[in-house]
Amino acid sequence: MNDRIDLARMKPEQIAPLEALMSGWPDCWRDLATSHYVTLLSGHAGTLTDAEPAELAKLAAALTMGIVHDLGGSQPYIPVGAVLVANSKARRVIDLLEQRKTYRQVADATGLTESRVRQIESEWRRQQMAERQQGLFIE
Repeated sequence: MNDRIDLARMKPEQIAPLEALMSGWPDCWRDLATSHYVTLLSGHAGTLTDAEPAELAKLAAALTMGIVHDLGGSQPYIPVGAVLVANSKARRVIDLLEQRKTYRQVADATGLTESRVRQIESEWRRQQMAERQQGLFIE
């Protein structure tokens, strides 16, 4: 999803319609709702009327409550992989590492920890190896 809005670049007033609905929510619920909201906004970028962000915030909250209802109490595992590279922050990490930046420099530039930078690199390398192996079997 290359056209997804970067959450780090959103202004507080853009998130306000959702924030108004999440009073007292646990962090996990807030993260899910925010992800839903950013995705929904991204699908309507440049075409929103003044009222639509509030409607999209309600939809994001409803989607989150659906996940809470269906998966609440469990610790779902959300695998990384191809989706990881699609993530703009992960792509930035890989780009900086390919420029021979140190883990510390990459962490500072992206707002991540060095440990997270190493995890992203490790997953990216695993993905690259899997793609190469698949290429060998296809031929």
